[in-house]
Amino acid sequence: MRGRTRCVADAMSRWRCWAMPLLGAFALGQWASPAFASGFAIAHFGGELGSVVATNPTALFFNPGAIAFSPSSQLYVDGQLAIRHLSWVHQPGTGDVPEPGGAAGANYGTANALNVFGGPMVGGIVKLGDLSLGVAGYAPFGGSLHFDQNRAFEGSMFPGAVDGVARWHTYEASTMSIYGTLGVAYRLGPVSLGVTGNVIYTTLAFNRAQNFGGGAGINDVQSEGRSDLDVHGLNGSFGVGAMFEAIPEHLWFGASYQAQPGLGEMRLNGTLEVDPSVAQMNDSSKLDVTFRQALPDIIRLGARFKASDKLELRLVGDLTRWSVMQTQCLSVRNKPCTVQSDGGPAPGSGVIVNFRRYWMDTFGVKGGASYWIVPAFELFGGVGYESSAEPDSTLEPGLADANNILASVGGRLRAADRWFIAVSYTHLQFFERDNTGRSQLADPSVQAITRRPDGGGVYKQWVGVANANLSFMF
Repeated sequence: MRGRTRCVADAMSRWRCWAMPLLGAFALGQWASPAFASGFAIAHFGGELGSVVATNPTALFFNPGAIAFSPSSQLYVDGQLAIRHLSWVHQPGTGDVPEPGGAAGANYGTANALNVFGGPMVGGIVKLGDLSLGVAGYAPFGGSLHFDQNRAFEGSMFPGAVDGVARWHTYEASTMSIYGTLGVAYRLGPVSLGVTGNVIYTTLAFNRAQNFGGGAGINDVQSEGRSDLDVHGLNGSFGVGAMFEAIPEHLWFGASYQAQPGLGEMRLNGTLEVDPSVAQMNDSSKLDVTFRQALPDIIRLGARFKASDKLELRLVGDLTRWSVMQTQCLSVRNKPCTVQSDGGPAPGSGVIVNFRRYWMDTFGVKGGASYWIVPAFELFGGVGYESSAEPDSTLEPGLADANNILASVGGRLRAADRWFIAVSYTHLQFFERDNTGRSQLADPSVQAITRRPDGGGVYKQWVGVANANLSFMF
């Protein structure tokens, strides 16, 4: 009982008591989530109530300036549970080789994935008059994918085909960027300004079929092996934001900028394990490697209008600069990863694989509303649209993306004097994509030494996200 009294006694004590437990709980609870936005952005924590104009602890990512408008100090725990369905129908394309006798369906047909995942976000805000401090842990970028196996090839002459049609791109992959964030904001009358600093731990694991036979076709089932990549790294970044109360207690505008993880190119170190054949008992070998990529920075704008005591309207949008993702390059540890225009290694380079992406900037827009049926219960919902980052030329099943529309519905209940519970569901329906004949992944004029099988085909997917959060005002 005395410990609780120390946490409530003064604001600085509250900050010390809550900050470390929040980060500790996050470190123990974080696990992989599927991609459910453009690229592999997954920042849907908070559901409808997480945005550039929100004043709860999700603002530490969406708009750090908004925490200064929080009505009081608060603790916040949010959980997501998502289900994703993806299918890819692929027929022979550029560079693909015919299936040998007895191997029909090994490379061509339908790949399916139905994955269920979840992940938490935890955070807290402490108010010190016009000054607000915040801490949070969350994962705004990530993805995890496991394709169904093709049991028809168990015990056959082609054991590698068990991993399915998509295995030449990937049969199992995951990546996650976990943020630990500290933020501060100050309110100057109707305006608040905020800044955050982020420590980011990124992991990436990637398993795929690969042909090491030189002259054999890219996806020759008679000479396929495996390559397993496992890398990780620590980076930093920052965020800035502002909120303006244009009409007291009725109209607010928010704007924020979230910098790139690593402020540019990220370097992840780890190992690449290679097994030259799945049909023979060969010893695998490991190599120390460095993986290079760039994740986007994000600009957000939004407005929130309290039309009456019962009705609030919201409109938010974002620009995510996925165009920084032109390549993902794997090299011998700490060797240069420079390539020539044809995808081949430059002199002195340590390039092992150079994945061409050519991704594009994306934008999203969402409108939402809240209605208080009674003062203690808020009903909310929203609809939105997000564009795709991937062009047809480099679209492939391991990072399948498409334009999508989304709809959400949920409610928030004041369960007690200072306790609030919210639940919601968001459905993302991705538009069907058919890039048959437009994939350039196997084109030797684009990638001289890092060709992969054709990525053409019909892509269909949807994602459903259930969200629940608990907040405590103090």
